[in-house]
Amino acid sequence: MSRTVPNDQAEDKYRKVKKYYFEKEGQVQQLQNTLAHQRLAMSRTSLDDNEYINRFSRLDGAINNLAFNIRREWRSVPPWLAPAVNKDATTNPTKEMTAVGRACISRWLVDELFERFFHPSLEPGLSTQLKIIEKNLRRFAAPTPSDEEKEGLMSKISNWRLATLEGLNEVLLSASAAENRNALTATLVEKMVAALNMNLKDPAPAGLEGGVSMIVELAVGIAANLPLESRDVFVEYIYPNSRIDENVMKLETGLPPLTNPGEGIIEESSRSSVERDIHADEHDSLKERDEDVESPQQQKLSEKEAQQQQQQHQQGTQQQQKKKSGMFGGFMGGKKAGSVPGGSGVAAQQAQKEQLAKEQQQAKEQKEEKVRFCAFMAVEVRGRSVLMKAPVWTHAV
Repeated sequence: MSRTVPNDQAEDKYRKVKKYYFEKEGQVQQLQNTLAHQRLAMSRTSLDDNEYINRFSRLDGAINNLAFNIRREWRSVPPWLAPAVNKDATTNPTKEMTAVGRACISRWLVDELFERFFHPSLEPGLSTQLKIIEKNLRRFAAPTPSDEEKEGLMSKISNWRLATLEGLNEVLLSASAAENRNALTATLVEKMVAALNMNLKDPAPAGLEGGVSMIVELAVGIAANLPLESRDVFVEYIYPNSRIDENVMKLETGLPPLTNPGEGIIEESSRSSVERDIHADEHDSLKERDEDVESPQQQKLSEKEAQQQQQQHQQGTQQQQKKKSGMFGGFMGGKKAGSVPGGSGVAAQQAQKEQLAKEQQQAKEQKEEKVRFCAFMAVEVRGRSVLMKAPVWTHAV
């Protein structure tokens, strides 16, 4: 009997612990399932990455074709782009004017469509106001120094965007949606033709309106899918004299060098400085993340480089000590025949001054490479991947 009672107590305790364990495990599984369902409900993809790449590539091709067809029709270069283009580019049309056409059309699309309207099927006034709200959610958000806070901000904007579209679902499925989209397309075609004609020869080149119509229809089709994404698909035009960022830029060659730049006003991006800093911080965090994960070979190479630098430093200090001892030896040993008193010291000082002046001059002559101008837009999924890099030409500033 003395053994039966402890055994019964132990079995009773075991049953209680087992029951408690399975109850907690069930609660954890239920919580995980709830979170998974919430993420699936909020994770929406209108087009996959490959489809976005294909559509933007078709848009780039249509822009390139129109820019090539009107390369000889330019009367002047727009003031915002003139400082990045040679003055004689319009009189001797080359690849430079084709690139100018691509740049003008691409910037116009970003400014007048992607950055202005929330959805092309909505009434233009409402669509514009909603786009302003979406941009302000990011512009006036609190600083996001950590990755978790950046993801939280993107999730906040995404949730607002999807909830807004759910509230407007009745409008987007109505007959007026197609009317709004067609009206917006026609308005954008008219405005782009007018914007290009401001710098083109008179009369307007044949096929201009047809080429613009194809470009606008492709761009509007893309813009109709962007707000439907739970991801933050971001379209950006890179302005002249921006800093080089190879994460979102593809460096191009083949244009004539900028030897005789035109006159004009150098503009900055229409985005606020706060938004540009947020955008730069995202790329910096990605860079830091990549740099932190080093392979063993990279670590070995860095250790070898550090050892080599230390050896070079030691050799330099030994040479300096030898020079000093030689100078003291010369003073102690007396003057050599034919030598000028103090001549070696003066010559050394003069050589040091000349070397210092040369280094300062070289530092002044060193110029930073910046964007000369950009021919198409950059497309990326914020915090995840770059879908298309912007083709840019660079110059030293």
